[in-house]
Amino acid sequence: MVRFSYRAFDSRGELRQGDVEAISRAEAEERLWRQGLTPFEWRLPSESISILLRLRRGARHPGAKRLAAFTREFATLEQADIPLDQSLRLLASETESSALRRIVEELLRQIVDGASLSQALAGHPEVFGEDYVQVVRQGESVGRVGAALGELAETLERRQELRGRVQSALVYPALLVVMAIGSVSVVLGTLIPNIAPIFTDNGRPLPSGLRLIMDVEAHGQEVGLVALAALIGLTGAARAIISRPALRIAFDRALLRLPALGPSLQKFAAARFARALGSTLKAGAPLLPAFDSARLSVNNAYLRGRLAHALDEVRSGARLSAALRDVELFPSVASQMVAIGEETGQSAAMLLRLATLFERDTQAAIERLMSLLTPLLTIVIAGLVGALILTVMDAVLSINDMALK
Repeated sequence: MVRFSYRAFDSRGELRQGDVEAISRAEAEERLWRQGLTPFEWRLPSESISILLRLRRGARHPGAKRLAAFTREFATLEQADIPLDQSLRLLASETESSALRRIVEELLRQIVDGASLSQALAGHPEVFGEDYVQVVRQGESVGRVGAALGELAETLERRQELRGRVQSALVYPALLVVMAIGSVSVVLGTLIPNIAPIFTDNGRPLPSGLRLIMDVEAHGQEVGLVALAALIGLTGAARAIISRPALRIAFDRALLRLPALGPSLQKFAAARFARALGSTLKAGAPLLPAFDSARLSVNNAYLRGRLAHALDEVRSGARLSAALRDVELFPSVASQMVAIGEETGQSAAMLLRLATLFERDTQAAIERLMSLLTPLLTIVIAGLVGALILTVMDAVLSINDMALK
């Protein structure tokens, strides 16, 4: 656990300050929100970690791909019953990333000083998220750290695979945008400045299209300031939404209501929750702590609150499938599959199977979106560049008319 110092406003707008112990800042924020407090400033005590060191850590994040590989190698060593400190020494000596090596060395020092692995990981929230730490903690509680790390590695690898597919699908649209920017820059920076003086020197009015483009260029600074002000306003609004629990919940709920995006976000959240819960149960953790840790893996505040209500129902004696049925996360068929898993004693396997199905659906939705984005972007860019070229050609033809007269 990490001890956080905070300053916050209560429901009456009065300033409050104090300390709270949590695995990560996200969990600390959630605890304060439940108490009706809105935090606006965080500090880690000097005995835990300095602000400068936190900034240094954040600037040297090893990256998602290296983290997945590290977790897989760590799981392999732990499953081979190699002592924890020896595993970390091997990982520190073998890794090629200086940032990851430094983090592993810090983990090793903390463990040698008597900390548990989950406590050491919690000291690096910018690298190991709360769901990561919780799964390791549950693995420690049942003496199956290697299995917990193995399930984490599987989860991270699947996320990395999905991220890689999205990045690959964005390569062609990004190339189109770069080429469009290059084409527009050539037209605006080379052709138009050479054509416009021909009209002004001969006392002829500029063609309407050419005049419009030059007016936009002349007022480019004002347009840029307006765009900057709009960006600052949107950033401030986003910070306000994030910092206020009620606004954050309402905003996240509205996202789920969007026609095309909402179902994809819901399936993505369902996949993360099902995989986190299934992985933790497979590692041998009890249902209640496994459910609580899996709930933290969901980024949507509205769904996370609904899952908290479902967790209370499970604590009161309700079955997992019945509690999940009331959450706007799983479709009814998925809840029935969870019920079958409970009856057959295969809840973990069924949840992991559901996670795979949801991940495939999410991947298919992203691929469909990318398949629509590419032609749409091509049409928009072609229209923009074509309009500029037609404007220039109209000006060139006007020059020919002047020469004939």
